[in-house]
Amino acid sequence: MSKVSRLAALALCLALCACAYPTRNQPLASSDPTYGYRWNALGADDMPETLVIVSASGGGTRAALLALSTLKGMNQIALPNHKSLADEVDIISSVSGGSVTAGYFAAQGPAKFDTLEQFLRQDGMSALAWQYFNPVGLVKLATPHTERIDPLIDRFDQYLFSGATFESLKGRRPFLILNASDMVEGVPFALTQGNFDLICSDLSKFKLATGVAASAAFPIAMSPVTLTNYSSCPAQKGLDLAWPGLGAGSNWYDNSEAVAHGRVAKAYLDGRSAPHPKDYIHLLDGGITDNLGIAEPYRMLTTTEVTPSLLNEIGNGHIKRIVYVVVNARSAAKSGLDQQQATPGVFDMLMGTVDAGIDRSSLGSFERLKALLQSELEAAADDADDAKAPELAARYRFVSAHTHFATVDFDAISDSDCRDNFHSIATSWTLPQRQIDALLQVGQALLVQDPAFQQAVTDLDGKPSGAIPTVAQACTALRLAE
Repeated sequence: MSKVSRLAALALCLALCACAYPTRNQPLASSDPTYGYRWNALGADDMPETLVIVSASGGGTRAALLALSTLKGMNQIALPNHKSLADEVDIISSVSGGSVTAGYFAAQGPAKFDTLEQFLRQDGMSALAWQYFNPVGLVKLATPHTERIDPLIDRFDQYLFSGATFESLKGRRPFLILNASDMVEGVPFALTQGNFDLICSDLSKFKLATGVAASAAFPIAMSPVTLTNYSSCPAQKGLDLAWPGLGAGSNWYDNSEAVAHGRVAKAYLDGRSAPHPKDYIHLLDGGITDNLGIAEPYRMLTTTEVTPSLLNEIGNGHIKRIVYVVVNARSAAKSGLDQQQATPGVFDMLMGTVDAGIDRSSLGSFERLKALLQSELEAAADDADDAKAPELAARYRFVSAHTHFATVDFDAISDSDCRDNFHSIATSWTLPQRQIDALLQVGQALLVQDPAFQQAVTDLDGKPSGAIPTVAQACTALRLAE
């Protein structure tokens, strides 16, 4: 049989075997609220009174490397319990490129940083292009069973996750929150069992590679990851499906955001029984709606209406300090369009609409988070005062005074040329090796120079345990990359 004949036979076989769209998620079989990958099923914490949260933004390999560099910096901070600060991360929430690092860190911890670095040094764009455009790949993509997101899922699975599901993370810290966007509703969709409960699905059976790809499914270039909505189902009856704004009596004027999200949650919960059935949820890049991955941690910290409620753990005295590190790999590359009168082309307009929306969605978000969280803690303390509960009020105020917000952001680089050069690093799955070297230095450097991070280390009686690059060294490394 000739090569052409063999390819034709393969194409026919694939077409006959792949006539249905893939089913990415499985139905939930258990109504046990302790079943599955949930915050309340995590193992023991060696530093229970301190909550350490890391959020990692999107931005392709640039974002993945900046998050990795930041975690390496945290791993250089030794604590009195003989662990590093990276070992004590309780929650890692991420978007897009940051989700590559977050997912791998949740699965492997600091011990396998070198393996992740080797993966990020590879030419990911060429590898993906080959998966898309080789003869077998083209035939597969011509069938519904293989979608444009599948080569990315396969690449993550082959090199990083080896078929692992969220079940492999159960009982271990940090708690992983991968964030995507519901492309129809236009709201963040955190891949948590709480959200999966609403669609009667089992997160523990969901592949990590698929979750990371859903978070990184850049619009147009990638197809969405589509979840099947199995709601309603008997397994939901034993679960707490409360959600801020979900109740019929919720007042939009009191909290419009909570009510808006509650209405989306109710649409998930109603599923096929709704007047406009929501049988499927199509997930795209999380950066479209929350490019810092802060929405879900903020919800956990500021409401008592859902599980998990970190606000309750603050109130009962279990949490006394918060260290929150946000890694913002936002791009701000200069555009030549500003120097030309000619009408931008269709591609420029298309990419400008997508890129600018994602990159600018993170600008100022963390400052708002800081203000909102401090406001929520003070409001909780005032409510406790009104209820004549001075001990409770004191707990909220103590945590408010011992909450440290650290930011890793290129905007903190004082050298304008260096700052612009880092901002101009492409959002891509392939970067030059010198740029990679510079990114692996600058995250650590920006972390340790942040005054809030320095205060956090002092508050925890931590000490640097090794040499950490300076911003000047990172700038020199990037200049060498030019």
